[in-house]
Amino acid sequence: MSLQLTLIDLLIRWQIKRRFRKNPDVNLLRPLMLQMEPRSSKLPAVIDCQPLELGGIPAERLSAPETRADAAFLYIHGGGFVAGSPRTHRPLTWRLAKEIGVPVYAIDYRLAPEHLFPAGLDDCVTAYRALIARGLSPKSILVGGDSAGGNLTLALVLRLKAEGLPLPAALICLSPATDMTGSGASLESNAETDAIFVPEIMHSLMPAYCPGAAPENPYLSPLFGDLSGFPSTLIQVGEREILRDDAVRMAAALKAAGAAATLEVWPKVWHVWHLNADMLPEAREAIAHIVRFARQHLD
Repeated sequence: MSLQLTLIDLLIRWQIKRRFRKNPDVNLLRPLMLQMEPRSSKLPAVIDCQPLELGGIPAERLSAPETRADAAFLYIHGGGFVAGSPRTHRPLTWRLAKEIGVPVYAIDYRLAPEHLFPAGLDDCVTAYRALIARGLSPKSILVGGDSAGGNLTLALVLRLKAEGLPLPAALICLSPATDMTGSGASLESNAETDAIFVPEIMHSLMPAYCPGAAPENPYLSPLFGDLSGFPSTLIQVGEREILRDDAVRMAAALKAAGAAATLEVWPKVWHVWHLNADMLPEAREAIAHIVRFARQHLD
């Protein structure tokens, strides 16, 4: 464990978890992430960032010199379905673009509570369709996301299957939320070890994102969907997260359905630690694992 991990863990607990203890509301994520955006949105000079639309969905295309044009990584940011943007996730996405060597298309899907489920998921489907319409082979498209974006990544594939559309080459899910019923044991067992969230925040998630919906709906809880035929999937999660068992059970369900799933449970890190890659060696190491997996599965 690095010294940086210890220090950042303490800082996150003081700056973020302390607030969620006082007010366990998922909507608190929006002001918190907006506050961090000026720092997180900075890009190295070598990275080219172009705003564009994918089927009308706002996005940004991140690329580096010698990026191949015949492949793509569709990235779906996290933020509890209510917060975040491509800008908040640039510490991760620019590294993916540079190190995998393909353009990363980070989409700015519609957020709740202004746009309720399934608006965000619809935008993901539209953006994926638009990449194919640009002439990209589905076998040259990676899809991934973190937290709520990991949920949307898995739900997107369920939608693609239902609509008879070709599936992407592989999936990458970082600390994904997969079970809106909140039945994972780590929700309570990791209540203290999780550096960011408290279990009570889950009570505010459904009313904000999908009021009145059944939490077992597979497009909300991909854990309960038909996972047969899924692309090869890499799942990374921290052992101390309240969402650890969402990831562990998802990997097991994928394998039970005959899909290839690689699960990495990382010690002592927090939810989507990858976003601290500027300072954290464990984040850069996890990203290196993602890069290796991505290169292995691109056509």
